[in-house]
Amino acid sequence: MKIKKIKISQKGFKYSIMIGNGIINSTRSQIRKACPEVKKICLVADKNIPVGLRGKLKKQLTNYELHEVILNPSEKLKSFSNVSKLTDKLLSLNFNRTDLIISFGGGVIGDYSAFVASILKRGINLINIPSTLLSQVDSSIGGKTGVNSSLGKNLIGSFYQPDIVISDTMLLNSLPKREIICGYAEI
Repeated sequence: MKIKKIKISQKGFKYSIMIGNGIINSTRSQIRKACPEVKKICLVADKNIPVGLRGKLKKQLTNYELHEVILNPSEKLKSFSNVSKLTDKLLSLNFNRTDLIISFGGGVIGDYSAFVASILKRGINLINIPSTLLSQVDSSIGGKTGVNSSLGKNLIGSFYQPDIVISDTMLLNSLPKREIICGYAEI
């Protein structure tokens, strides 16, 4: 497995973007490097990711107390009521600042998960594993998080950098042609 590592370093934050085919199989070692104190992980996953791919990731997380949340990636997810549901769940599970949210999906899942990570206890660890070409080249990079308001899309948010981005090109094989074209348009 060939891995390309891009280091991001700007104004007080540093993280790496890992790119490769099958790199999801190195998630455990990436967590150990980026977030060594993690005990609990909340995997926030897009329901459209094939079960086999989600299973590959979950095998990498067996050393941790894992809590899985499978969501429909519609814009309706990005609301304060849904943010409150996830934050309440994580607080009831006693998540702390050294624990981790892993966002496994496209831009909607990434925006939602990163926003929750940015506000929970004033910021907990976050790893983005973007599953679409569009999210691999855009929304998983740069730290923009957001939820929607009744007055518009992504009007409420924060800038919150992930601890690491794991872009596995293998995930692109599961996408419909339309999703790939949308990613090309963004590039």
